[in-house]
Amino acid sequence: MQHPSVNDEVRELASMFAAGALSQQEEAEFRQHLNSCGVCAEEARTFREAVSWLPLACGATAAPARVREKLLARIGQPGRQPDQPTDARIVRANEGAWRAMVPGVMAKPLYAEPAHGNAAMLVRMEAGAQFPPHWHADVEHCYVIEGDLHFGDLALGPGDYQCAMASTTHITSRTEKGCMVLIVASQQNQILPWTR
Repeated sequence: MQHPSVNDEVRELASMFAAGALSQQEEAEFRQHLNSCGVCAEEARTFREAVSWLPLACGATAAPARVREKLLARIGQPGRQPDQPTDARIVRANEGAWRAMVPGVMAKPLYAEPAHGNAAMLVRMEAGAQFPPHWHADVEHCYVIEGDLHFGDLALGPGDYQCAMASTTHITSRTEKGCMVLIVASQQNQILPWTR
């Protein structure tokens, strides 16, 4: 049904639609109706625009003092360095030792769980470097931070992630321009020679 002009029913439905006050069924029906009724579509557009301005329409309201105090206590005072959590391990960029794995490939251990659990490390590969095939005792997570990393025809770049499943073998990995990746893997994997 197309409405010839705006009336109270159109205004009510369009305003409730814009405010998200219709039931799921009513909203679905009204959305479908908007496809065939230009009058309702324009009215809904106008009300949606008006609703989008509502958060800016009221003046600032001061939070109760207790809310402000709790918030400031949680985030700390400006300029104050937060205390280092006792239940976290922090490794700064300039901390930790890089260890050679194979020519052109260095690893910086970040954390290792006790009793042959997982280990987290940064791996840096020089341009043109290759890492030999290796077997995974458990799942291996690989996140590319910078550069390029190739497994055969598969190319990964910054922000790409790969998860290799347990009991699988990675083929030779290589980089053309160099890369840095974050690896989280079992200490039983062949890529961690210093853990055995």
